[in-house]
Amino acid sequence: MTDLQRTSSTATASDLKLALISTGLGHINRGFEISTARWFESLKRHSNLNVRLFSGGKYPDAKALWNFPRSSAWTKPIQYIPFMSEQHRWEFMYGVEQVSFWSALNFELIDWKPDAVWVKDVPLAHMLLASRVAFNLKFKIILANGGMFKPSTYKHFDLTQQLQHQPYDEAIAYGIPAEKMEVLGNCIPSPEALPHADRNAVRQSLGLAADDWVIVCVAAWNKYHKRIDYLLNEVARLPGKNVKLLLCGASEVDTRELQDQGRELLGDRVQWLTVEPEKVASILQASDVFVLPSLRESFGNVLLEAALCGLPVVTHPHDGAKFVIVDEFWMTDLSEDGNLADRLTWLKGNAVGIKDHVQQLQDDVTSRFSEEVLVRQFQQMVRRTVNQNVSRITCGASAIER
Repeated sequence: MTDLQRTSSTATASDLKLALISTGLGHINRGFEISTARWFESLKRHSNLNVRLFSGGKYPDAKALWNFPRSSAWTKPIQYIPFMSEQHRWEFMYGVEQVSFWSALNFELIDWKPDAVWVKDVPLAHMLLASRVAFNLKFKIILANGGMFKPSTYKHFDLTQQLQHQPYDEAIAYGIPAEKMEVLGNCIPSPEALPHADRNAVRQSLGLAADDWVIVCVAAWNKYHKRIDYLLNEVARLPGKNVKLLLCGASEVDTRELQDQGRELLGDRVQWLTVEPEKVASILQASDVFVLPSLRESFGNVLLEAALCGLPVVTHPHDGAKFVIVDEFWMTDLSEDGNLADRLTWLKGNAVGIKDHVQQLQDDVTSRFSEEVLVRQFQQMVRRTVNQNVSRITCGASAIER
């Protein structure tokens, strides 16, 4: 079968070669990397696409490509440039990783000739536009808009996967045609697929006492987006030495300052944990409440995971929370000092009374984000992008019908 025949309107899912690409996978565990890995694993289980995963570091069944990781010894000195902001230093290191990875990726694209590439990193997606022209390749580019990018950023790609309806509406208003988008959330394992560890054993392994009230946050350790500094300040307002904070994530340029702040405010009541993604569920299940302190999220994988694990959640009413959680009961204005501490105090005092509400949340997200349904729709998205079929689908939004 020629490349032209493969990308014709008669192509079927079993014919299609799909490349999933993540430069950070194997180095760090952010939402971008974890969601890419989960799509790969779920597609292998539930689809007949010929799918390959290309990563920046080692990951099971992935092809790891050479690059300068954003956290490598080569890029670490950039963290100490005094005249650059924390965010700009991170963006510079991230750019070095993207460019170096792209140089190695081109060899794989030329050799394998995929029909479609799926990527979340916008810089790399734009480089892929150049690769397609330079090497006369025919692949279609699907960008998963997990970073709340503006429509002008992704207007040139063949299709944009919008994780919820707000960016879709923004793109329509900008002028991007509906047939160049899909509304399709991230892939999250079903509750049955989540590991179920012994709660007491996990707490003991973390040095937690039986009567500790444990707050958990799964997020990158930074101030500019995840607002870990705000979380530390708010938890410090809560009385009682049995209030503990678990921060599951990875270091970024401002992490050292945050850790100093944590020691000053909470002492040994805060733990900084970098763990494998498969261990996060057991830590969630061993905790009492989940907090995501960021003021903007396009989706918020961790909100969904916490709800699937049966945890009460606290989140700002951003677009991601409104799409994933829906129920405003779990949303609090986290832009104001004291609001999070007040909400946590209330939840701690009403843990028994909200059990039915927590169960309702778990049941709702489970019904709306079935892995099998999402994979089937993902496969349809890829096939129609390659075949240039203008039919559309949406998923994961029981509260909004289109």
